[in-house]
Amino acid sequence: MNEKTLTQAIGELILEAAPERRTELVNLWQKYAPQFSHISDKNGFEMEAGPWGLILFTPRTMGQIWILGFAAWRALEAYCPYVLLCSEIDPSIMPDVPDQVETALEEELRKAEELQDISCIDAFEWPSVIPEPSSNLPKAVRERAIVDSIKIASAYVFLHEVQHVVFASSGARPLDRKAEELECDRFARDFLLERIPEYCTVTGYAEDAVLDKRLIGLALGGFILLQVTKDRDGSESHPAVAERLHGLTQNNGDAKAHSWVYSCCLLLGVLRREGKLPSRLAFSDPRDLFRKMIQVLR
Repeated sequence: MNEKTLTQAIGELILEAAPERRTELVNLWQKYAPQFSHISDKNGFEMEAGPWGLILFTPRTMGQIWILGFAAWRALEAYCPYVLLCSEIDPSIMPDVPDQVETALEEELRKAEELQDISCIDAFEWPSVIPEPSSNLPKAVRERAIVDSIKIASAYVFLHEVQHVVFASSGARPLDRKAEELECDRFARDFLLERIPEYCTVTGYAEDAVLDKRLIGLALGGFILLQVTKDRDGSESHPAVAERLHGLTQNNGDAKAHSWVYSCCLLLGVLRREGKLPSRLAFSDPRDLFRKMIQVLR
């Protein structure tokens, strides 16, 4: 796929996530001319804005996003009862031996890590329980929900890089590189959320339901950050992952919304897998639990 075709395809993907932003996206493309391009394969999670408006990534990067989208849903299936039915997270009441869902979650996370680290992508064996990326919509409701969340998360990732291109082209780049990363996150979040009311006026969809769905996609974007970032404490150029997660989830509305439950399940899976859950974590609602787990993550 050449740069023009790939750039057009990514533009359409962004519009699938936020159809109401077509005019703004066309203006962005015309004014700043971002160009998306595949680069030669190498291990890692490669996605960055380069010179001359180029946004460079490898196919294995998109493969990781896809697999992690399915793993995130597996975390929802594994930990949803704890978030919805309990008032505290107590590792002692959780099974010592992973059940079937947790075992599947671990396998999917392991495959995402393998795809990130493997030296030759041709040697990677795609997980049998996850469909390979395709333009065809899956028929099952579960898989369609997962693919929708992956598209929104991918739109967030691409929009973040588009804002880097805007900063470079406009000369308005923040002096602090960490601040630039947070501003790119804010731009992507706002692009996906700000004009939901207009979209719902035209389509008749319930505003809270559309907001909830897009926030789930943003939560998946944060989960992907957690899984692919080697140094979560940050660096000279990137803020700590916990700070970015906080920014992506600020002012997310109703504490009982599905997006809070989904977000909690993802963080709960990360902390449990890494043995970082406190001996007792009391909470009043899913939003309260998420914020407390963010503090543990810090």
